[in-house]
Amino acid sequence: MDSVEGKIIVYYGKGEGKTTASIGHAIRMLGHNKRVVILQFMKGRQTTGEYQFLKSIDNLQMHLCGAPGFLNSNDAESLKAHRKKTEEGLELAYSVLAGKQADLLILDEILYAVKFGLLAEDDVLELLKKRGHTDIILSGREPGARMIEAADIATHLEKVKHYWDKTSSTTSGIEY
Repeated sequence: MDSVEGKIIVYYGKGEGKTTASIGHAIRMLGHNKRVVILQFMKGRQTTGEYQFLKSIDNLQMHLCGAPGFLNSNDAESLKAHRKKTEEGLELAYSVLAGKQADLLILDEILYAVKFGLLAEDDVLELLKKRGHTDIILSGREPGARMIEAADIATHLEKVKHYWDKTSSTTSGIEY
């Protein structure tokens, strides 16, 4: 039985798997022939494994809503570029909901955009009120208490161990 109002799911914490869990829900939705839109905030590289794979799947739209490089919060140009892409991403999210373009809208890393002051938490909470029947997933590190309160499901992923702590290196196919 379909719900009257879309569910809000939050994946957060310092552990691996927030994006991966979100994509797992996308796969599940696609298996039911439903439409999925993924907005990746803070991410601007088309070279990630998930972007390369998902960009050509039917019933799925994927949009990068981050500047190409990592955010440098001490650099005015970096902040400006990321803020612009983040604001465009929020506008796109509103458009997706208004046009009923998705059964599932994934706002990957949007909690980071809030943490770094690129978006106001109030703006994200306002967006959630516009979801109608669309399920929404939010991911990132540190949601505010109001974000957890708004969620129907909130899962905290905790890092127990990661080789990054010893090597400061990443592996394609694992982290990106």
